[in-house]
Amino acid sequence: MKKTLLLLTVLLFTTLGVMAQQPATRAYIDEDGIIKTETVITQLPPATRDGLAPMPGFPLAFASNTTYKPMRGLALADLNDDGADEIIVTHNEEINVVDGQGNILWTQSLVGGMAQYPAAVGDINNDGLLEIVALTAYGNNRGGINIFDAYGNFLLLMVTNNNPLICAPVLADINNDGELEIIFNGRGKASASVSAGIHVWNLQGEEMDGFPFEMPSTPAFTPTLADIDGDGFLEIFTATTSALYCVSHTGEMLYTVDGQEAYKYSYQSPLVVDLDGNNDWSLVGACHGDNPNHYIRNAHTGEYRTGWPKPVTNWTYSAPTVVKNIDGHAIFMGMSGEGDVFYQYDADGNLASGFPLNLSSGIEGFISVADIDGDGENEIITDFNLMDGDEGYIRAWEMDGTEVTEGFPLRPQGLSYMNGANFGDIDGDGMLELVTLTYVQNFSPDDPVYVTAYALNQPADNLVYGTYKGSNDRMGWIREEEVVINCNPVLDLAAEAIGDMPSAHLTWNEPESGSTGNLLGYRIEKDGEIVEELTEVTEYLDDAVEFDSTYQYVVVALFDDNCEAASEPLSVTVTWDVCCDNGNVTKVYPNPAQDMLHVEGIGVLQVEVYNIMGQSVLSKNESFETIDISHLQNGIYFVRLKSTDGEKTVKLVIKK
Repeated sequence: MKKTLLLLTVLLFTTLGVMAQQPATRAYIDEDGIIKTETVITQLPPATRDGLAPMPGFPLAFASNTTYKPMRGLALADLNDDGADEIIVTHNEEINVVDGQGNILWTQSLVGGMAQYPAAVGDINNDGLLEIVALTAYGNNRGGINIFDAYGNFLLLMVTNNNPLICAPVLADINNDGELEIIFNGRGKASASVSAGIHVWNLQGEEMDGFPFEMPSTPAFTPTLADIDGDGFLEIFTATTSALYCVSHTGEMLYTVDGQEAYKYSYQSPLVVDLDGNNDWSLVGACHGDNPNHYIRNAHTGEYRTGWPKPVTNWTYSAPTVVKNIDGHAIFMGMSGEGDVFYQYDADGNLASGFPLNLSSGIEGFISVADIDGDGENEIITDFNLMDGDEGYIRAWEMDGTEVTEGFPLRPQGLSYMNGANFGDIDGDGMLELVTLTYVQNFSPDDPVYVTAYALNQPADNLVYGTYKGSNDRMGWIREEEVVINCNPVLDLAAEAIGDMPSAHLTWNEPESGSTGNLLGYRIEKDGEIVEELTEVTEYLDDAVEFDSTYQYVVVALFDDNCEAASEPLSVTVTWDVCCDNGNVTKVYPNPAQDMLHVEGIGVLQVEVYNIMGQSVLSKNESFETIDISHLQNGIYFVRLKSTDGEKTVKLVIKK
């Protein structure tokens, strides 16, 4: 009987295992950078529970090149300053800008070939308006640089003969002239109009002195820029297939690292990160070839950090993601193939608990990080190499490697391979949306590119890392202020609520420095209701109170990056205050006062009024019943009462 039961159990699990294997389309990239597909029998991701549906107006379908597909996603930026991000998608030989309702705002053709990488967006000429830069390539024959203003007008179109531009552009002020330069790599041949190597152009297409920096073999690599020596000028990190380079802002080579043991450096643009908090910057990246690995190098010397590199079993074009968390930094890298394909390391190369993830296909797009479910903890969002039927996958994971199945995986049309999840606020509601760029690869003129948007219904400030290289300028320099939001509350909130008339006087000090935004002012809340929308002074007088009543106040510091920092609640009880002389009550009223002040009582000899600086502004030795204070400005004063029994000071508020 036991043998029969065991046999049935084995058969049952064998049957379930066979049933779990299903046909799917797997994408991969060949050595020429062309995405291809194959049919495989494999384990598919878990089914979605209560999956998110696309937003109204999505998905949108655009034309695709038969051979070359877009990589590294798209750009999200508020081009028209309406408070909502527009979607900037480059595909085939075209650029489209789309709003949050799926309307195409403008379309332009691109010169020089196909756009395989996303555009970079920034205010190049420092005029307060954003510009868009897109690079193109057509095989090894030519490329192009395309610059538009926010409304689709051409600013520069230039074909680069015999020089394909297979990278994203980087926008950065490399010569400190107050304007952004355009930094890119060209793969030019000897006959090219623009040579192979690093180019630094201005908005007019003029090369900066010292450039191009020529390299002996072909780069296919988005440069990374960072000021690693603290001199106020940016260094450039780039690579060919066989070597890494560090180049100064004047085009001087600072060092190079040759490929070793068949390492190849291309497509996986690195990040520059201060992993130890001491400005000893590190270069975080990956390489492929016959001996692929994940690496961290000292950005100043090119030497490996202790504990690195980490060999991996398959080629990888995965671009790294690095984010700061409570325990330090989390470093995410993917890989092609199947098995152990997704890694999370700490700065010393230790694998995080639950990693690597053993999956049925690889992850090679950019990796995003955001709190997508509002639980206060970040999740990891990735592409996936598989497509089931005509739908691909966007998958999400907790930091411990547990897969998120509530609403995920998303199922956009087409393959998400080599792309990923882009995040922004495309409808201007202050909430986070996820936008995917996917495609079909049948090598057919009918192959589409899809843009799909999903509403996550989480605050936009839940985003940590949401696009290729972490920002629309594509610099890849991860500074702490870019990944850690500081929003500091007011200091020393206090209140006085004792006087002849019912009032509560709040005072506080400005927040300590270090907040990401500029301080706009303060909002005052009483018992959960807003009583002052915005005040720029550090005090507030509330005379809408009653004696012997208790009120709870909160002061909220407001910053121009939509950051708000609330103080701890302060409970205030309003109490009657009198001045007693010879057993008689001395009254000072009204309080607050406007133009006249009255003092009543027996034995009063002198009334003297002082400002908050301690300066005497009024003295009265008689006729205390009617004291003219019309010449005094609004503010806090102190009334010193001298009587036959001594002295007493009463606070006075003048409010006209």
